[in-house]
Amino acid sequence: MGTHSRFDAFRALADRRGRPGVRLLDALTEEAAAGHAPVETWAPETASRFGLPAASALGPATFYADLAAPHGRRHVRVCTAAACFAARAGGHVSEVEQALDVATDHVTTDGEVSLQGVRCLGYCYAGPACLDGDTPCTGPTLADQLTGQALPCDPPIPAADATGAPVVLAGVVEDRDAWRAWPAVLRAGTPEQVLGEVAASGLRGRGGAGFPVAAKWAAAGRSPGTVVVANGDEGDPGSYADRLLMEADPGRVLEGLALACFACGGGRGVVLVRSEYPRALATMRMAVERARADGHLGRRVHGTDVDLDIEVVEGSGSYVAGEETALRGRFESSCP
Repeated sequence: MGTHSRFDAFRALADRRGRPGVRLLDALTEEAAAGHAPVETWAPETASRFGLPAASALGPATFYADLAAPHGRRHVRVCTAAACFAARAGGHVSEVEQALDVATDHVTTDGEVSLQGVRCLGYCYAGPACLDGDTPCTGPTLADQLTGQALPCDPPIPAADATGAPVVLAGVVEDRDAWRAWPAVLRAGTPEQVLGEVAASGLRGRGGAGFPVAAKWAAAGRSPGTVVVANGDEGDPGSYADRLLMEADPGRVLEGLALACFACGGGRGVVLVRSEYPRALATMRMAVERARADGHLGRRVHGTDVDLDIEVVEGSGSYVAGEETALRGRFESSCP
């Protein structure tokens, strides 16, 4: 029996319930942000509103850190990852706890303040770091910034290019506009030509494995319903390249994703942004709207037969969120 003829219980349940997966995750996020009760008390009820079993909500609600963490009216996230730990030998965590009068991963008895320990906020160059709501605070005066005795410190990411011909950083260090290649490729190029140029360039993934990008794209096989995901969920020590690109040059990120979709035969792209990157999330969403307004996305893009749309999805605070099997439920549930 071929893989396409196997019974898929997940798809069958989603079809029976009207594919409520995305609405369930959104509802869980809203419930988590609204209070600090244990997930076991509200997740099953949330699932029942969508006609789903309790396990369908308890699974993500207990796995994803942002859903499982207690939330007060003021929610502070403190980085406990390697770079921030090294900056102060971990002492910044106890300083923040004393300043806010709450232990990490707890909420005050009045529900006013909560503190969540997270692993990386993308400020490895300026740590230790916190997010006070969506306001970054960094450096040795972290506790003073959180108590209002010092202004929030949010230094920009240092970026430089030594090649003399920047490609990835073209829009960051030289302010070069994005979306220059996309219209020309659509009108005169083919998916095979794009794959060929990517293969000839020797471009490799930057996640650590160095996997050839052309091989990864070719593996999609231009299958019907292909969805291409730009995974912005970095979290390794010293990694903030994704945050830099999404915040400083979101159009180039989207253009690269559009080209990948074209090469892979995908009519839909998704950008996954970590919840720990609120500025990147807002910037990417604005960039998508701008790209639609400029005609780079939508139906019959630039007068061709290509239909393409891109959406931006917020993560929920746990690292295993960007590879294809972990994303499957989210995006299959939202497909018509």
